[in-house]
Amino acid sequence: MKRSQIRNLIALAAISALALGAAGGWFAATLLAVAENPAFFWSGSALIVLFVVGALYAIHRFMRAFLLDVRALAEAGRLLLGPNPERRVVPRGHPDVADLATVFNSLADRYVELQGERASEIRQARADLEEERNQLAALMSELTEGVLVCNLDGQILLYNRGARSMLDGDGTSYVGLGRSVFGVIDRSAIAHALEQVQVRYQRREGEAGARPVMTSFVTASARGRLLRTRLAPFANQAGDLRGYVVTLQDMSEGIERSSRRDALLQTLTERMRAAVGAIRAAIEAVESFPEMATAQRHRFQQVIYEESQSLSAQLDQTMRSYASDLRAQWRLEDIHATDLIWAIEHHLADRLHCEVVLDAIDDRLWVKIDSYTLVQGITYLVMQLQEAFAVVRVKLCLVAVDRHAALDICWPAEQGDADMWGHWKDRLLVTDDSDGVVTLREVADRHGGEVWFQYDGAARHAYFRLLLPRASDQESPRTAASVPAPALESRPEYYDFDLFHQPGQSPALDDRSLRDLTYTVFDTETTGLTPGIDEIVSIGALRMVNGRLLRQEVFEQLVDPQRAIPVTASAIHGITDEMVRGQPPASVVLPHFFEFTAGTVLLGHNLAFDMRMFQEKEDETGVRFDHAVLDTLLLSAVLHPEEESHSLETIADRLGVKALGRHTALGDAIMTGEVFLRMVPMLEARGIRTLRQAREAAQQTFLARLSY
Repeated sequence: MKRSQIRNLIALAAISALALGAAGGWFAATLLAVAENPAFFWSGSALIVLFVVGALYAIHRFMRAFLLDVRALAEAGRLLLGPNPERRVVPRGHPDVADLATVFNSLADRYVELQGERASEIRQARADLEEERNQLAALMSELTEGVLVCNLDGQILLYNRGARSMLDGDGTSYVGLGRSVFGVIDRSAIAHALEQVQVRYQRREGEAGARPVMTSFVTASARGRLLRTRLAPFANQAGDLRGYVVTLQDMSEGIERSSRRDALLQTLTERMRAAVGAIRAAIEAVESFPEMATAQRHRFQQVIYEESQSLSAQLDQTMRSYASDLRAQWRLEDIHATDLIWAIEHHLADRLHCEVVLDAIDDRLWVKIDSYTLVQGITYLVMQLQEAFAVVRVKLCLVAVDRHAALDICWPAEQGDADMWGHWKDRLLVTDDSDGVVTLREVADRHGGEVWFQYDGAARHAYFRLLLPRASDQESPRTAASVPAPALESRPEYYDFDLFHQPGQSPALDDRSLRDLTYTVFDTETTGLTPGIDEIVSIGALRMVNGRLLRQEVFEQLVDPQRAIPVTASAIHGITDEMVRGQPPASVVLPHFFEFTAGTVLLGHNLAFDMRMFQEKEDETGVRFDHAVLDTLLLSAVLHPEEESHSLETIADRLGVKALGRHTALGDAIMTGEVFLRMVPMLEARGIRTLRQAREAAQQTFLARLSY
């Protein structure tokens, strides 16, 4: 209670005491005259009662008009200047106070109007900057390499999808804004690389035309993948190092394929040596003894035949089993159908002056090919057609056929000799980008496709058909662009450069500003409200960094309670027994959630219940949630002690937060985060700026039940 309120109550108590004292004096005086005049006594007593009642009524009116109504007006003013500018006061009570409320509402309307105009001007002024930052985030998110940008304290300022997919472990490590890069990449490797680039940077500082400083190393991700990592520092305009960029490339698959190719080479060498040795010995025996008996000669010939057949079968089996590994060294890249046809068309026109007719080109199709070798192969084919049959016009067709793309090269032909044309795919030589030669069949084989010749007697034309691999939908930029993407906030959540100005993680959390802390906002859904008996069925959480809810860094998991969910509980949160069947139990989920919350302050509503549910599982899970905790229920009691209800819905309505997705763990967590963001400036207005001050104020409220 404020000092001004205490002084007002003391004044009212003094007035009441004077009224009662006057009544008591009158009563004592009348006692002396009661024996002489009883009527006077009763009439005096009646007057005293009327006086006391009138005094109490006047006190009530005074308190209502000049204390309660004025306090409501003041509270509305704080909400107007803080989280809920739309809140208004209902004019009531004393006419002067009612008039003041009307004037207040008019000023509030004008204030909201001015705030809207100012916000519009600010949005316009920052539009270009936000567009550039969003373009950067969009560009980074589409890179195939993983990218991390960190400050010198190791906090992640920017990341893209590639980095997150490579480094996020199965509940053991997480990539996120404000998190430490040392949680996902070995600290000693980063420290060693950073030391190297800092020394090189200082040596080259000020040199004109100095090459960028960079170092590389190999590290392992939480998933056991080997990553080729490059680290480069960057500085501000003054030349001071501010942080470093880390790029990641998954090299595990390449190493595995290289190992398999090495094993293949060794196996082929050993088996071919034995087979060739047997064939050579048999041939030498036959040549050395020309008068050899027919039966013996037949046995040697049989050895030669069997060994050659075995060798041929071994080579075929190797090609089938290791085709993907052998193709790994060839550069297969995504290209759009129209771009591929354009390249072939212009290459034929420039090199051979051949007329090209386009037919049935699927402009939605993407293929994954070695475009150089493919274009060279088709060019060489057309050149052979010109030399052998004076073909001056070809027709190209590229369409989807099941999971492949069919590329047809057609030309006019009066007759079709399938055997002659068919041999071309094995006879034609194509110069590839390594100055080697490959056949047209090998062009198809290196793409995992097929090639064949076909003659259409009715149409009098022949064609070669190449089956090529299609690019997947996930890898096709143009296909992906045709699918509407989910709406994102104006400022994407892959980066937060304001973290440059954040202090490191070493200072005590208690002395940190509420605005500078990183939070995990969470909520649980359970089978009931009795810890020790009821179980968790869902956990939803997201992180809050720099006053922003990171809606792409979430933890949402159903939990098998290993007991039936009551119908009354399902009616509230909508989670049924069928939904949790097969989900991991709390003993598996809680350790993962514990890792997700590392280095953050836990934030929620009525956390005494959630923390008790976690406490009940400590022996089973082996983890103890000993984080710093803030509870919006208690903070609401700090800000609005006179309010009767502090439910999440009531607080959200009071602060102007829309209630969406209620009674789901993640939905409640998001609402709690938005409520807290509106509470922060109100707490600061009361002098509550640090975590310690907020916790101490919360523990003094009448709602405090548990010391975390």
